Amino acid sequence: MPCGAWLATDKADHILVEDATSPLHRDHIVLHEVSHMLLRHTPRQTLGRAFHHLDPDLVMGVLGRTSYETEEERSAETLAGLIATRAALRRTSDRPTPSTLRRLNAALSDT
Repeated sequence: MPCGAWLATDKADHILVEDATSPLHRDHIVLHEVSHMLLRHTPRQTLGRAFHHLDPDLVMGVLGRTSYETEEERSAETLAGLIATRAALRRTSDRPTPSTLRRLNAALSDT
């Protein structure tokens, strides 16, 4: 079974994530599945409907995105890594906090 899956329904998108892994890995799995959405890849549920006459377990096993041999998987993994890197850089930057900005604004305003 893959570590994560994106399932689309008529009402919502769902991301399933493996519980038995680290929080950091779970975050990356979610980013990988969201990257599939952002890149407009075909969700599993849509693919599954095309094979409605087959055993559901067989379909999910075949559709399981467990390798990075396809262009879709490589591009989703690359985008997930870029998003994670950008988020980490933002967390570690020396940007002023919102409270610091409010105090500066108050000190410089003409009130």
